[in-house]
Amino acid sequence: MESRNTISAGSCSDHRIAILGCGEMGSMIAQALLRSGRYARERIVATVKHAKKATSIAESTGIKVLTSNADATREADIVILCVKPQQALGVLGQISGVLKPSAIVVSIVTALSSADIEQCVGGTARVVRAMPNTACRVGAGMTALCRGTYAEPDCMSTVGEMFGLMGKTAEVDEQWMDAVTALSASSPAFMYVILEALTDGGVRAGLPRELAALLASQAMFGAASMQMEEATHPALLKGEVTTPGGCTIDGILELEAGGIRATLIRAISTTAAKARQMRVAVNDSQAPSSPQLPSPARP
Repeated sequence: MESRNTISAGSCSDHRIAILGCGEMGSMIAQALLRSGRYARERIVATVKHAKKATSIAESTGIKVLTSNADATREADIVILCVKPQQALGVLGQISGVLKPSAIVVSIVTALSSADIEQCVGGTARVVRAMPNTACRVGAGMTALCRGTYAEPDCMSTVGEMFGLMGKTAEVDEQWMDAVTALSASSPAFMYVILEALTDGGVRAGLPRELAALLASQAMFGAASMQMEEATHPALLKGEVTTPGGCTIDGILELEAGGIRATLIRAISTTAAKARQMRVAVNDSQAPSSPQLPSPARP
């Protein structure tokens, strides 16, 4: 068996990267890596199902795009699994025989645990689960990382450096990944609903929509920036805005009357529960069916 070589975090730009599944998230990761200037186009290969789409993506990005996951994986130092949950186990089966022993397998698939991936790939594969969000596209993303059984600290450094080019990263225990999916990966959609509603509120108050959208977006961005910069509890920051007898506290009263706090908490809880259900469903779909007992012979 080929000996395992350590991939140095300091030689990040030398890594050959295969992105299996160049859909929305896969394309976002590829574009972010290219924009960083740390990865040459010839070091990145991606896969899609259809040749026509492969040609289109290759022309627009300048990277090699294949329709064979195995071919893309053979020489890769880092393999990033970006396919849909129901396709993931099949793709892992396709690459298990060609994966380099030194390679790091990074999975952004919600429904697969690191143990699931290790079992599919076999051996002592170095697996890191990553849960990025779409803000990685503009360098303001958040990616949670957790290590599999055989992923050494240098693996986490390598993967952390890569996703750090797209925003912030945090290493978490795998037991928290469903909650992370809800709070970090899914919640941007919740933020957009809130942002849209604030914009509509500005329009109702008489503002042009473009101006209302700008004011709401910058208010949300500024509020998040203050909380992260000052590490102050949100309730205290809220208190700085709500002067006694002012208009802001009346608006907060309307939010509380509408149940916004409980609604957002339930949204996170429900999304986390769905992530758990998806994982169970994928595992159940791959479980061997119970053997059928022969029918008793008729007398």
